[in-house]
Amino acid sequence: MDNSSGFTGALLQMIASDMPMILSLIFGGCCSNVFALEVLVTDAPRSGQLITFGQFLFVAIEGLRHQLTWGTYGPRLKKTVVPLTHWLFLVTLFFIVSLLNNIALGYNISVPLHIIFRSGGLIVNMILGTLILGKRYSVGQITGVIFVTAGVIWATLDNASSSAESKTGNTTEFITGIALLVIAMVLSAGMGLFQEVTYKKYGKQWREGLFYTHFLALPFFLIFSKDLLGQVQEYNKSPLMPLSVILEEVPVLGSIATYTPDIIKTALHTIEIRKLWAYLILNMVTQYACIAGVNRMTSVATSLTLNLVLNLRKFTSLIISIIYFDNHFGFGAQMGTAMVVLGTLIYTRAGLKSSQKANNTNVSASVKAK
Repeated sequence: MDNSSGFTGALLQMIASDMPMILSLIFGGCCSNVFALEVLVTDAPRSGQLITFGQFLFVAIEGLRHQLTWGTYGPRLKKTVVPLTHWLFLVTLFFIVSLLNNIALGYNISVPLHIIFRSGGLIVNMILGTLILGKRYSVGQITGVIFVTAGVIWATLDNASSSAESKTGNTTEFITGIALLVIAMVLSAGMGLFQEVTYKKYGKQWREGLFYTHFLALPFFLIFSKDLLGQVQEYNKSPLMPLSVILEEVPVLGSIATYTPDIIKTALHTIEIRKLWAYLILNMVTQYACIAGVNRMTSVATSLTLNLVLNLRKFTSLIISIIYFDNHFGFGAQMGTAMVVLGTLIYTRAGLKSSQKANNTNVSASVKAK
């Protein structure tokens, strides 16, 4: 099967029976999540710890229903398939990465740059994969990574020049934000490799991993208890807004709300909630919907389909951020984004080709063995 037929199959798989619901979770959840996140960091730029805590708490509480079992003395956690020491190591990395990514938004880092920059982890993953796991990559994969890296650098430099001209921030803050994103990128790549090794040994225990990487991280937030209390007070001072107005402002959810019966609209309009708390709750729920959609897709779709959907989702989030929040998106950022998208597609196609060669080799070896 050639690359073009591989892409055709991936696109057909996207409209298969379970895909509409999965795509709704991914696009509705992830895109609404980015919108809610940008509202929060615009109104309360230094509330990254509270946002991260809310996300971790919601996923941990929801995951309990899958991990609890009944014993002689009442409910208890199921025995883990993966040793807890592995989860403790992963949760430490995951906590630091999530926290750094959210905190970086408070250092004059725009959400579009944040999205583009987080797409640039391929180069770090490739370097660490080569040095630590002895992986080898094809020319196509290396070419794709070079395009992605160059695109991220171009978009970053473009954003840096606009940041220097802006009255709302300074170069020192911007450099600090970029440094936080770089550290998070390296740690995320290392976490991905460790997770890959763990899943190869113990199987894809994604639901167990999702729960423990969030649940075990909750005590870490005690370190930031003073900051969290200050951020809670800031959220409590945000203006009261009708729930119906909040829902109408959110992309995707807003279009669905137009079809809501009038009696429900009236009821929602009578319920008022603090703006920042409403968007934090929305961020928590949509974050879980996004994660659930991605994890469900991994079980029913090929990696190619997953890559296509996730990159399309990132692009959609980028467009929403630019249009709704009037973020700077100059020529350098546009070209950088195009290079990131093109590089990701080149990398994905090269990876598909390598996988097909490996499968053909394995089949030939099996036939010869018989």
